[in-house]
Amino acid sequence: MSRGTAIHSERYVWPLVYSLAWLVCAYIALELTQGEDGIAAVWPSSGIFVASLLHLGRSGRLATTVGVGIASLLANYVGGLSLLACFGYTVANLAEGWLVFYLMGGEKSRGKLLARPMNLIRFAASAIFVAMLSAGVAGVLSAKFDLDFLTSWATTVGLGMLIVAPFILFLVQSDEGRKRLVSVRTVWALMLVAVASLAAFGQAQVPLLFLPVLAISIATAALGLSGAALALLVVAVIGSVLTVYDTGPVSGYFPLQGQQVLFLQVYFLGLLVSAMPVALMLAQRQRDLVKLSTSNRFLTSAEKAAKVGHWRYAPSDGAVYLSSEARRMLGEDARPHTVADIADLFHDDDRKRVAHVLLQSLATGVPFVFEARIPGPQGEMFDTECRGEVEWADDPQKIAIFGTMMDITDRANTMRELANARAHAEREAEETRLLAETDHLTGIANRRKILSDLERTVLDGRARSEKVAIAMVDVDHFKSINDRFGHEAGDRTLQQLSSILSDRFADAGMVGRFGGEEFLIVTRGLGASELDTRCTALRDFLCTYAWPVEGLSELTLSIGIAELGEGASETDLLNAADKALYFAKRGGRNRSVVFEGNLIRV
Repeated sequence: MSRGTAIHSERYVWPLVYSLAWLVCAYIALELTQGEDGIAAVWPSSGIFVASLLHLGRSGRLATTVGVGIASLLANYVGGLSLLACFGYTVANLAEGWLVFYLMGGEKSRGKLLARPMNLIRFAASAIFVAMLSAGVAGVLSAKFDLDFLTSWATTVGLGMLIVAPFILFLVQSDEGRKRLVSVRTVWALMLVAVASLAAFGQAQVPLLFLPVLAISIATAALGLSGAALALLVVAVIGSVLTVYDTGPVSGYFPLQGQQVLFLQVYFLGLLVSAMPVALMLAQRQRDLVKLSTSNRFLTSAEKAAKVGHWRYAPSDGAVYLSSEARRMLGEDARPHTVADIADLFHDDDRKRVAHVLLQSLATGVPFVFEARIPGPQGEMFDTECRGEVEWADDPQKIAIFGTMMDITDRANTMRELANARAHAEREAEETRLLAETDHLTGIANRRKILSDLERTVLDGRARSEKVAIAMVDVDHFKSINDRFGHEAGDRTLQQLSSILSDRFADAGMVGRFGGEEFLIVTRGLGASELDTRCTALRDFLCTYAWPVEGLSELTLSIGIAELGEGASETDLLNAADKALYFAKRGGRNRSVVFEGNLIRV
């Protein structure tokens, strides 16, 4: 229905329908009067007007009020009442409806479901209060103050509200209620109610007034709240009509008309009170089932979107419940019955650990969380994060364990890719660092690296009170080697020398190429004299070494040695070694010179 059509129905169609229904029901009730002074046993029109006010919006309520006012004047005038009485009854009819409307919350009452127990109780209390008040107003306006008139007015108006208004509101407020009434089941239920009512009120030989109670109970169970309200309406109509014609037991039991009216009203009220609580409970149950179904549907959708399944194991159930998302990961054929069966669904490498965690949680009640792999039904492998807790009970047999399993395959793959990328980046960074710290020709530490090592060695030596000594090595007459044998031969010579230096001083420290044909040896734990001894042994070794350059029979070294003194820095140490090297070259090369204080020892 479009918005324009809905507004048109609200302003014109519904007010016209309610007004005509009010007029027809009022006319029939007056014609079939069972009360004294023209007061009907049940006044359905009051319920129709109240239902219209609770159903429609502001414009619809005003239009219906005008329509019902005209219908009330017309019905009462046709019924033979004086003009003053017509106006008095009309004012009472309109006032009672609006008063119930405001007692229900006024504008806020629109859309308030009477199918909810507290709303229905509030409505019943409002209807009873207004019915009594309306009787007083009608008595004042019509100048009738006898008890029979006031009682008859209050009971007929009250029953009309209590029986008719809920039925109408159940229909207009509940799509489910309307759907239930448009069914074959409704036809059979109403036929049963009608037959029971005819049997109860159509003869007086056998007392069968209990049959409508049974029929209403069956209609309530079959059709719910709307069915109960409709069944009550059917019983009220049939009972009232048959009693009018003196065919039922009521006229036989009670000779006076007032007594018959009072009995019918009490009987209808008893039916209402006995049927409505059951109908309300059934309606609440139906709403709870719908809510539960909706919640389960949302849960299934949420689990599917989040890739989270759940399971529950209770020893008393004899089987493990698996949600649809859990079965997606475990397979539709998975039928676990024990904790061991649950663990068997996981990867072989994780199975023992999973079983231990679940059994420990079941024994101690401590919640669990773990990650494990699950072989999928299609050969895939799911990485899962499993969480759960134990549901405690007084009976050990009723203890259960509830768990969830989240498919974290994408996250795990991403983490693995990130780990691989990180390892690759670290390898590249290490390679870059090595390239930045390694001399490209000799493969040993370059100048920046060896100076960094020297700085760190000096700091550590001071902290640990260890000796630190260095040797600055220079190849004698290296330029002549390049000139005589070529630069390639010179490079091979430097490479071989670097290898020899690294091997002979690996246990004492580090070796780096300082620049050109110069090398720097950094040692820890050796003094200058000890390092000098090792350098002398090195020079002796080189005297007999067979170089990989044809024609190169001898290669000598000039070495400057210095030891870290108190308060000296690595710069002071380098300067001392450089001075010692200078004296070694100046003294004729092929020698070691030690710098001691300000003295040079060859």
